[in-house]
Amino acid sequence: MTATVAKRVENDRVMRLIMAYRENGDRRAIERLLKVHGRILNHIVKRYASSSKEPCEDLLQVGYVGLLKAVNGYNTDSDAKFSSYAYSMIDGELRHHFRDTSLMKRPRWARSLYARISEATTELTAELGRPPLPEEVAEEVNVTVEGVMEVMKIFLDTNVSSLDETFTRDGEASPDLSAIKSLQYETFSLPVEERIQLEQALESLSELQRKVVHLFFYKDISQTDIGKMLGLPQRNIPRIIASSAKSLKDRLGSRN
Repeated sequence: MTATVAKRVENDRVMRLIMAYRENGDRRAIERLLKVHGRILNHIVKRYASSSKEPCEDLLQVGYVGLLKAVNGYNTDSDAKFSSYAYSMIDGELRHHFRDTSLMKRPRWARSLYARISEATTELTAELGRPPLPEEVAEEVNVTVEGVMEVMKIFLDTNVSSLDETFTRDGEASPDLSAIKSLQYETFSLPVEERIQLEQALESLSELQRKVVHLFFYKDISQTDIGKMLGLPQRNIPRIIASSAKSLKDRLGSRN
């Protein structure tokens, strides 16, 4: 049997397995497909595992999702080989995984503001019948145009190593947080630049301090109840609140 014939036979077998799974939900068919393309899966996963800190087992699970998407999405009338399509889908799924993981590492204020900008962009596009101008988005979310652009930079530039650093790993300037400001004052709401400073200051506290501050100042829970919730002596809570307040004051004061 020539190599060409062997490839055609293998491709026909893969097509039969794909159709058996799609039409009948044949579990053995999908298991066979996973086994046949295990080499491709392992090759891609090992390549990403060597450059990331994530366990290979976790990345294999992500890769399996990509392979399953390939099985469900492959056009059986396509001239492209299924193995090539599967490679692309597995690689894409892993890239999405790393992108989403990177986004979740962004500060809470940045994720919240990015969500507002994305929602405003979607609503304005539907309302205007065209993509909105940066000025229109800025007015909708009450943030300067420069601020909107900096927030987008935070999420589009996945190489940003730290929002507290002046430069990224590749030497490019990181986003200018000082450009993110409210356009106008809103009643009962801190300007966005002050919210950013406050959240950055909160991040400088220990995990215990952040929990106590959140419960006491944001949830309005009594010191006695906080002690019970966290399993701490009640007498310790005032000291934690006082030390946290001092740390926040020092951190915020140093920025002015």
